[in-house]
Amino acid sequence: MKELNDYLISVRRHLHMYPETGFNCVNTSKFIEDELKRFKVDKIEHVGKHSLVATIFNGKGKTIGLRADFDALNITEETNLEFASKNEGMMHACGHDAHTSMLLATCKYLAENKDKWQGTVKFIFQEAEEGPDPGGAYYIVNSNLLDDVEEFFALHVSPGFETGEIAINYGNALAAADTINVEFEGVGSHSAYPHLGVDPIVMQADFIMSIQSIVSRKVDPFKTAVVTIGMVKSGTTFNIIPDKAYLSGTVRTFSNEVRDLIEKKLKVIAQAVATKHDGTCKVEYIRGYDPTVNSIDSVDKIINSGKEIFDKITILEEASMGAEDFSRYINLKKGAIAWLGVKHKDIENYNIHNSKFNLNEDALIKGCKLFINIVMKGGN
Repeated sequence: MKELNDYLISVRRHLHMYPETGFNCVNTSKFIEDELKRFKVDKIEHVGKHSLVATIFNGKGKTIGLRADFDALNITEETNLEFASKNEGMMHACGHDAHTSMLLATCKYLAENKDKWQGTVKFIFQEAEEGPDPGGAYYIVNSNLLDDVEEFFALHVSPGFETGEIAINYGNALAAADTINVEFEGVGSHSAYPHLGVDPIVMQADFIMSIQSIVSRKVDPFKTAVVTIGMVKSGTTFNIIPDKAYLSGTVRTFSNEVRDLIEKKLKVIAQAVATKHDGTCKVEYIRGYDPTVNSIDSVDKIINSGKEIFDKITILEEASMGAEDFSRYINLKKGAIAWLGVKHKDIENYNIHNSKFNLNEDALIKGCKLFINIVMKGGN
């Protein structure tokens, strides 16, 4: 496994140096494809803009899907690593370089050791997990390339767990992520004569305060939801009341019932606020990723496959309010995603999406071994 680990680390560091974002991952996709050709996989299919699905056929058995995302984030790296990003303003701050290197190493091993397993594996290399909407998984799932896959598995690195630890949820794992955009329109005027205008900033502020009661008073307290306004924009200077005010936020839920309720309430409140202040409004509610709900038997398979690999397997009681378009694969058939601990013991740790995020590479071979075990056990 030392040779495989060396390969994995070298791939991870190469990808880390050359991050690309969204649907613009041209060079990343080409690098992956070149590696897959070296492994002599049976089939490589292009999907979306730059996503890839590689297949190894190896006799009778289940068809398993293993997925890794490969897009980065628009963040300027501040790690001072020797292999820090060379692409200005972009960084693998969510560990997708690690996800891809683990999956490539898994593919390499399985291609070279066909005598140790049976079945079919589809290796899914996905762009644009971080967006923009509808995300990379949408195009892959709707391509029909995965219709024969019986079960999907994925890992996501996390510095919240120790290296040598894996953590997983039965059922709810990650939230649905929707976007709310609101435009309030009033009548512009001089700031000294507010009675001659209709102030959209007042509408904006009223709306933000009014929606705070949705979760606390309208959602069942035994159910989980978050409504956060993260962007507000209006005006050009201090002495002009503008015509329009804009805001945008996120809604996180785990059930369609709560999702529907919050969407309805946001629209009702926006309209009521606009009417109250003699203005008008436009509301756009965009449904993003569905909740990621791990299949019970798929979680069992990850746990059983990981017992001989990990020092600790943690069953999580609470789901994350983060979101993942891995939900689209589970919704297609069934599957599960787990957190791979990458915490350092001797240096400071920073969370994902931080400009100083730096994972412990010692964890990655364990994730690779988990994927291999899942396949070698035939998904059983």
